[in-house]
Amino acid sequence: MKLTINMRFSKKALLLASLISAYSHYVLAEIEPYSCRNGHFPSYQDMKLGFVRESVSDRSYFHDDDTGCPYEDTCKENAYIVPGDEVLVSKTQDGWSCVWYQGANRGFVGWMKSENLGLKLYEDNYSLSDWVGDWRFIGTDTYLKITQAQQAELNVSGEAYWSNGRGLTNLGSVDETGIPNGRNLEVKSGDEIYDCKVHLRLLQEYLVVYDNKSCGGMNVSFDGVYLKKTN
Repeated sequence: MKLTINMRFSKKALLLASLISAYSHYVLAEIEPYSCRNGHFPSYQDMKLGFVRESVSDRSYFHDDDTGCPYEDTCKENAYIVPGDEVLVSKTQDGWSCVWYQGANRGFVGWMKSENLGLKLYEDNYSLSDWVGDWRFIGTDTYLKITQAQQAELNVSGEAYWSNGRGLTNLGSVDETGIPNGRNLEVKSGDEIYDCKVHLRLLQEYLVVYDNKSCGGMNVSFDGVYLKKTN
């Protein structure tokens, strides 16, 4: 009797696993091609510095990343940027680019027509002093402070916050050292299971940060694009 029950359970478990796997592949197939949103942007691997070209329309509109986007007319958002505005450009596909624009009080992320954009040429070599400073994720209380430790090492410390808007606030923090490799720097703490890893990329005056979601309370993350505090 036990063997029969176990066999049935195993078959059900295998069937459930197969369904979950199939569903996961289906969801990924639906989401991956058009995903371009604030929360995901910092973790996109390909990142360049760009600008809105002068020869295009006075307004370059952001387009949403919902189903069927950015191709449908309904994907067009109200937010737009103008020629000369600087952007971070990540993945591109079918004539569209996923971009980040840093506004005065918050960042804007969405699809934009690639023909409206150009890429900036800049020196990609950074010294330790380029990293050092107080970095702020504009529009949030999350921050990072980078100081020179010893020799080629940099210390990265800071706090990240998440609030549900109803009085509950979760906190995360990091305070570790690492050695930059070109425009990349990774710091980590903790053990192999519950370790906090924060990856930082420097693109001129922008610091693009993402972590492994193990640096604090639920929903807390350092993910974002940071600007160096000037005063």
